[in-house]
Amino acid sequence: MIIVTGGAGMIGSNIIKALNERGITDILVVDHLKNGRKFINLVDLQIADYMDRDDFLAQIMAGDD
Repeated sequence: MIIVTGGAGMIGSNIIKALNERGITDILVVDHLKNGRKFINLVDLQIADYMDRDDFLAQIMAGDD
């Protein structure tokens, strides 16, 4: 799995688009997703999952999978 931080932003979503063009879809998007407007950048992209930045950091700090 590839983790793209800031994946819902302009640069991150273009990185995901480039990965998708190479057939890569096992992607976890991590971003500050409390603002629903950022989801527009992910609409046409194929990802495995997305996670809010704060939740992701909490899992990393706790050592959770």
